[in-house]
Amino acid sequence: MRLALLFLCLLALAIPAGWAATRPAGSLSIEDGRGTVVLRGKGIVIGRLERGDVQIVDLTPLDQWSPRVNGVPRGRTVWTRGKDINFYVPGGRYRITVHGEGFSISARGQGIASLDGSADPAGGTGTFAVGDSPLVPLPSSLEHVQFGAAENTGASTAKPVKP
Repeated sequence: MRLALLFLCLLALAIPAGWAATRPAGSLSIEDGRGTVVLRGKGIVIGRLERGDVQIVDLTPLDQWSPRVNGVPRGRTVWTRGKDINFYVPGGRYRITVHGEGFSISARGQGIASLDGSADPAGGTGTFAVGDSPLVPLPSSLEHVQFGAAENTGASTAKPVKP
């Protein structure tokens, strides 16, 4: 009886410790972007593109998640060009490249984003935020930002966003 009680106490301590060991999820939000953005990570991504092209590569094609473009499930690699494109990656690992204007992207999970804004005639490139930080303009030259926990993606040039 004492052995069973001891086992249950150890189990009660181990389960919360296991939950605490998971990597925290982060978020990245891009609003009214213009230029090129490459996201590589793990988690959920929802996006909309007014005009341009988007490429989605599912890096875990054998899991239950498949990317969707304009509501239609797609395969391992999706590339489309046009106007009013909506895309959704419900989970797993991915690499998404968006090039165009008027894009909004919301990512939740962990990853690295390469941001390269292209200014419109008024000088605007759109805005982005990592986590709870305030919105800042998309950089007009290539910059890498990390969201969520550190991930071993081989890109060591990731910079945290300055508040």
